[in-house]
Amino acid sequence: MGIPDIRIILPPKEELSAWWDKLDQPGRQFVESYISRLLPLLRVNIHGGLIQALAHCWCPETSTFIFGSKHELTPTLEEYSIAIGKPLKAELISPPIGIDPIVALSDFLRIKEDNVRKVLKAHRNTCHSSFLKECFENGNSFQMRRVFLLAFFGFILFPHCKNAINPLMAHLVEQVLGGKIFVNTIMAETFLSLTRFKGSGDNTFHSSPELLQIWFLSHIKGFGGLMTIHDVNNSNHPIMRFENNQRHAPDYHYSRWLAFMKKPTSKGFLWHAKWFQVRVARLSCRGVGPIPLLEFTGATEYYPTRVTRQYQVVQELPPALQVDPLRANFVDGD
Repeated sequence: MGIPDIRIILPPKEELSAWWDKLDQPGRQFVESYISRLLPLLRVNIHGGLIQALAHCWCPETSTFIFGSKHELTPTLEEYSIAIGKPLKAELISPPIGIDPIVALSDFLRIKEDNVRKVLKAHRNTCHSSFLKECFENGNSFQMRRVFLLAFFGFILFPHCKNAINPLMAHLVEQVLGGKIFVNTIMAETFLSLTRFKGSGDNTFHSSPELLQIWFLSHIKGFGGLMTIHDVNNSNHPIMRFENNQRHAPDYHYSRWLAFMKKPTSKGFLWHAKWFQVRVARLSCRGVGPIPLLEFTGATEYYPTRVTRQYQVVQELPPALQVDPLRANFVDGD
């Protein structure tokens, strides 16, 4: 039997868009101050066949997509930082080790713990969208903006399951409100989801498929040219550019994408995305090792020096891999 395809959770984008329309202007400004350039993801169509094909090309040992036998690409912190619009200098999100989901969600929503406990018990320890909708519609302006942020992070950026979010997402969003960075978290979950899939574990993609497809299509000749941006800012950035040009994006069937990835030509790729400009990059940890990535549910690492072409640097021989790569999953009881 072959390896099953990675499962993509389709988020309730229409409902979240309707919630956005109901926020007042201060509420919208509040939300955008934390999610920065990510709001257009609500209007970006997910190319399921592309994501599924990419998942089959993921190499857990190198933390890169390997196309054919020698072409490597991988998302980098700097690329995701520019796309999202958040710098990499802030403190990282802390994992919810030892955090009670009932207490975290109760404190975030300012709802009694007994009420939250009943909701989670009724939905297999998840926070169902119907409960969030009730909190949003019955809340004041302050409550509505917080519920929207929680739903955006829980459905769009870190999807957990159909029609429900991980209640511990409240712990993550509370840290975001405190000024902590989530770029590292999104990229780490992307890598961990792909690695778990290749390890025949959890076959669900628990990160943003939209961000991954925008990144990848920016590296494909033809469409990648439409992503050219000379001065990235909050009014002209990769996610917005993709939204405006997505009708021109190649929307191939899974089998066609996989055939392209298995037998690629170097001329088919743009090693350097046309919107990516960076002066300082993290290529290694302490000059020799891979870059560690801390996520909400685990930790991993990646090797930017394997893909220096993406930084417009001459690609040399890939460095030696760590004998014992960093891999950790945070589960209840840790």
